[in-house]
Amino acid sequence: MTGRTTRADRLAHPTTRDAVRAVAEAHGACLHPIQLRRINTATGQTDQVLIPCGATLASKCPPCAERAKVLRAAQCAEGWHLDTEPITDPPPPDEVQAMWVEHRAQAQAWRDDAEAAGEDTAELDGLIAELDQEIANSGLRGKADPAHPRPRRHRSTRRRQDAPDLPKNC
Repeated sequence: MTGRTTRADRLAHPTTRDAVRAVAEAHGACLHPIQLRRINTATGQTDQVLIPCGATLASKCPPCAERAKVLRAAQCAEGWHLDTEPITDPPPPDEVQAMWVEHRAQAQAWRDDAEAAGEDTAELDGLIAELDQEIANSGLRGKADPAHPRPRRHRSTRRRQDAPDLPKNC
């Protein structure tokens, strides 16, 4: 023999990498740890720290997935899970907010009457804009007049004529 190993000899023995992986799995160590650098700001000393990858899929890292499964089971046993989604209703408007909305409704009625009579509505439009600002400042969300939504943006999917043609697969 010449001392050289053949392919059959190499396949008959496990690799060191496989052995290290098997030992890590047996001891519950992470297979894909993340390396972080920690610097002590007082002394300036730098340390390298390995933290678990935190994978929840056993196909990626079985020890981390098992750790996550045990943690979820413990959280469920302690009652961390919820039977229903927490949907909180917004609080009712307070007196000041209701007052601003009433003033806004009255100003809108005046504006509608003036527009129907053919009068100038510029002054009432300014008043309505001020009332809308006061409503927003009072903490209410949304628009007071949903009848006039913002126009929807339309985007074209057509290719510009001045752009060069895209390359084609041959």
